[in-house]
Amino acid sequence: MNNKKINDKKLIEKIIGDDTRWIEVIDVFRVESANINAGEGGPSEIDIKTIHLEDGTVVPRISPQAIFRMIRDYWIEIGEKVDIARDEPGKPAPLPECNPEKYIDDDLFGYLMARKEETGKRGISESRSGPIRSIGAIGLFEYPDDTDFLTSIFSTTEAEAGGSMVTKRIYTNTFLLPIWCDVRRIGREAIPQKDKTLKFEPLPNVDSNERKRRIIKFFESLFYLGKRMPGASKMPLSPKMVIVGLFKKPNITLYDAIENDLTVRIKEVKLQKEQTRTGEEKIVSIASGKVIFSIEPESFVEKCNLYKEDIIEIKVGVLSSFFDKKINEIQQTIRDKLDVKIKEKVSVIRLENLKSELCFNN
Repeated sequence: MNNKKINDKKLIEKIIGDDTRWIEVIDVFRVESANINAGEGGPSEIDIKTIHLEDGTVVPRISPQAIFRMIRDYWIEIGEKVDIARDEPGKPAPLPECNPEKYIDDDLFGYLMARKEETGKRGISESRSGPIRSIGAIGLFEYPDDTDFLTSIFSTTEAEAGGSMVTKRIYTNTFLLPIWCDVRRIGREAIPQKDKTLKFEPLPNVDSNERKRRIIKFFESLFYLGKRMPGASKMPLSPKMVIVGLFKKPNITLYDAIENDLTVRIKEVKLQKEQTRTGEEKIVSIASGKVIFSIEPESFVEKCNLYKEDIIEIKVGVLSSFFDKKINEIQQTIRDKLDVKIKEKVSVIRLENLKSELCFNN
C-alpha cells in the first residue's frame, strides 16, 4: 500500500492499525447555566468538586467517574450492554459480572470487584486495568462558590420561620477533558510473560471488527455526553473542539499545552447603571451571552516538536462559528511553527468532519 492510500485512510482505521499505540483525546465543552455534579450530595445538598491551582485560584472539576458514567448512560440509551448493577424490586442489587468479553465498559474502562471466598473468612478481588483513562474535566475559569438559596431564608411577613434553604450552585464554565487510550489493550488481555514482557491475547469472541466497533462507540459517546438526574432532563455537554492525537509510544500528553493556549471570552460586554432598592446607583456589566474561542498555539507547537518522532497524526476538530479565526488560518498558524517533519501530520478540520471520521465505517 503506497503512502497516499495510507494518508487517505479514515482516522478510525489508523487508530486500530498496527502502528498506533497511544491515543490522546482532548474535548473542550461549555456548561451552560447548569450544575455538573447535581444530586451527588443528596436531594438538598449539591457537591462541587474543585481544584486548587498554584496561585490559590479554585476551578471546578468533573471527576472521571462522572464522565465515564455519562458515557455509560449514553450507551444504555442506544441499546449497548453495560455492566452496571441495578436494583430489582424486593432483591438486593446484583453484583456486576466483570466480563470484558460481554460488556464494552468492562473492556474499555476496566473494573475492580471485591469478592469473598465461599468460607467468607478471607476477601479476594478481581481487577482489570482498562485501556481508557482520564483525570476528569477541568474548568478554565475560577469558581466563585456562589449559592442560590432558591427560596427566601428570612420571612418578610413573619408568617413563617424562614424558608427551606437549598445550596444549589448554578454556573457557566468551559471545561477541558483529556482522555488517554492504550490501544493494544482494547479487546485484549495483557498477560505477563516469564521474560517480564506483556503478551496481548484477544478476548474470546472479540475479533478485530468488535474492537473497531467498541472504539467507535466510545468516540461517538463524546458527542452526546450529558448528566442524568432524577426529575430533570440531561444536561448536554456539546463539544466546541475535539483533538485526537495518534502516537507510537505511551504517556504523551498535549492537554496541558491546550489548557495554556486556549482562551475563551465574552464577545460583547456592556457597562450600564442600575438603581438599587435603597436608591443607590451601581455599575453592572451586561454580557451578550455570545462567547468566542481563541487559540494561540505556542505551547501546543512546542509539545508537538518535542514528540515529533512519535506522532502518527493529530487532527483538531473545531466548531468554527465559535472561533475567532477561520479553520485554514488556525491550521496555517500551527504549521508555520511546526518542525518540517510533522507539518503535514497536524491538521485542523471542521468538527462535523472529525466526527464522521471517528464514528462511522463508511
